[in-house]
Amino acid sequence: MIAKLAEERVNMDRCYCKSGLKFSECCEPILRVEQIAPSALALMRSRYCAYCLGDVNYLQATTHDHTWTDEELKFIQDWADNSFWQHLEIVNSGYDTVEFKAYYIFEKKQHVHHEKSLFKIVNDMWKYVDGEVMEDKVTFLRNEPCICGSGLKYKRCCFKKIEN
Repeated sequence: MIAKLAEERVNMDRCYCKSGLKFSECCEPILRVEQIAPSALALMRSRYCAYCLGDVNYLQATTHDHTWTDEELKFIQDWADNSFWQHLEIVNSGYDTVEFKAYYIFEKKQHVHHEKSLFKIVNDMWKYVDGEVMEDKVTFLRNEPCICGSGLKYKRCCFKKIEN
């Protein structure tokens, strides 16, 4: 029991982007604008963390050549705040592209946002340009390990957020 509590405490410090690093050593300095994202991948990871934290101002600031309307900001804020962000999977990354899958639960349904994103450097900073979104289709078997990384079976972990 004590080992499990110690493991949970360590996992609480881990970055939302699932890099394995502590949040304070990974995406937090980028989100706080204490350091510039050194790559498109680092920016993408920090943007995922911004969704986890509901930081739409950061998302807008790191988007190239697009001013969001109040309606768009409200929609994105609602999506970020009312989603349970489970896991980020990097499928592939290159110099200015990142293909990823972001797993989340929204409105009691399991989702995956699968996107191939394009980034560019603007004034020495990486910015998100656009992305090609793939089909949102995901299923997990109840006895599979949960995608969130808790170590529990899906039925004993995130599935509870769906069935309630």
